Amino acid sequence: MREKEKPSTMSRRLFSVTPRSAFRCMYFFPSWDTRHIITSKRKEVSRMVNFFRPKNRNQTKKPTMERGTSRGPTGPLQQSLQENVQSLRSWLGKNTDFAVNELLCGDCRVALLFFTSLVDVQLLSERVVFPLRENWDEGSYQQQPTQRCEQGETAVPEPLAEMKRRIVVSDTWLVEDWQSAVEELMSGKALLLAEGVAGALSIGLAKVEKRDIAAPETELSVIGPRESFVEILGPNITLVRQRLRDPHLCVESFQVGKRGKQQVALFYLDDVANPSLVEEMKKRLASIETDALQGHHHLQELLEDNNFSLFPQMRPSERPDVVCSYLLEGSVVVMVEGAAHVLIMPITFFQLITTVDDYYSSWQYASLIRIVRMVALLLSIVTPGFYLSLVAYNPELIPTRLVISMDSARVKVALPIVLEIFVMEIMIEILREAGIKLPKPIGQAVSIVGGLVIGEAAVNANLVSPVTVVIVALTAISSFTAPVYLLGITYRILRFFLLLCSSIFGLYGFLLGLFVMHAHVARLVSFGVPYLAPLSPLRIRDWMDSLFRFSFKRLTHRPAFLQPQNATKAKATAMTSKQQRKK
Repeated sequence: MREKEKPSTMSRRLFSVTPRSAFRCMYFFPSWDTRHIITSKRKEVSRMVNFFRPKNRNQTKKPTMERGTSRGPTGPLQQSLQENVQSLRSWLGKNTDFAVNELLCGDCRVALLFFTSLVDVQLLSERVVFPLRENWDEGSYQQQPTQRCEQGETAVPEPLAEMKRRIVVSDTWLVEDWQSAVEELMSGKALLLAEGVAGALSIGLAKVEKRDIAAPETELSVIGPRESFVEILGPNITLVRQRLRDPHLCVESFQVGKRGKQQVALFYLDDVANPSLVEEMKKRLASIETDALQGHHHLQELLEDNNFSLFPQMRPSERPDVVCSYLLEGSVVVMVEGAAHVLIMPITFFQLITTVDDYYSSWQYASLIRIVRMVALLLSIVTPGFYLSLVAYNPELIPTRLVISMDSARVKVALPIVLEIFVMEIMIEILREAGIKLPKPIGQAVSIVGGLVIGEAAVNANLVSPVTVVIVALTAISSFTAPVYLLGITYRILRFFLLLCSSIFGLYGFLLGLFVMHAHVARLVSFGVPYLAPLSPLRIRDWMDSLFRFSFKRLTHRPAFLQPQNATKAKATAMTSKQQRKK
């Protein structure tokens, strides 16, 4: 039998080009086993097709960790103490502040795991370690009945039940899976593991580092209280409950952040707040997906209805008395762990221009100051743009004597009026930002000296006119009357928007910019509440504590735009001297 001849290079090329090459090989190489060529080529083609074909997702794969999850054991804890400790050491052992203490309680081996930077080590020694090292009778934990940490929780198996009876800590509960165990450790809890028990006892002895309660810095009051929130939820909740001793005050906690796992507290009065508003807030808080919250403003952007609006749709506050007053009106409050400000919602424009001193002074003075404050805020927006549109485009609308005086002051000024106003506004913003970032004594000196020196030097150098300096200074001072810091930032941005419109289209651009701003605010809502309420829609009764402030004896109704369950307040009346004489 003759040996099989190997195909030549020409035949290979012919075969690799098209499927017809197999039949060409049959014609040119009759002695070659063409059946073998065809089958081998089919295998190559099918292998290439399977390589580029998308993988079947339903096929079984090796278990992999999901993106964003921590690498570590999953599922329930093991009964072997050594395996549990070894797993936690392999997961958290790279941390220098992670400690594992092994103890012998009678004839049972236990292990105490905790982070030294998060747990109060002194309290842990006094309330946990010392009681566990006391004399144990052999098998004393075997005859004890199973007990529960709290009502409705999983039963605590022995010997953890006997150990729980010995330690002097009230915040204890059973942990049965790895994920909960690690979360408890990262929250400042200590874990107590025992041999032969597929669970751990979480012991709450967290070390709380907090600053003292100080006076407010952003919401100053002349005669009001000197208390402000801190960055810890516990003291903040205490400040609110001390002022509002009402059993209807509900505080619900939510955990936000896949990595940060910050606690967020929701405050509301269950017999006053609108139930639909409370449910909406719960849904929004539960649906937040982020790694960690950077502060209260981060949470504010996640909860707002319109993130592109410059106007704040929540009111941040650091004062417990302000929070309690809004809770009594029917609003809800959100408090973030790690932030010294809370978020009040829903909010309206007229609620943003009220201050705490309005309620610590007479109602006549408070009404007058509110009107002055609204006029000042209006001047901080419209003054530069209106001045620019009149001087640059419509000087005929200015009185003759005033025009002559302004022209004589601008005779030697080299810059055009548009560039002159923009340069001065930018200089004011630079001085304001420098004064904020520097320490208080230096920042105040830089703001005062910088404004005086730069303004005087700019006038003497004929870079700007004195009238422009007066206009810019009036605008800057008027913007300081904003009670809420975020509202002041909004007014500063809108001032540049009106300046731009006035510089391009003159007085028509100025009016068009005002119309656009009003249209945007009119259609803006904060959690279903119109932003211009009670002006739009019009509710005259709610004006008693919005545009003006009437006496507390007349403030007997809650705002109707909040749709509270109980619209009537308790009447603030007292027996006068005449009534006493009649009685």
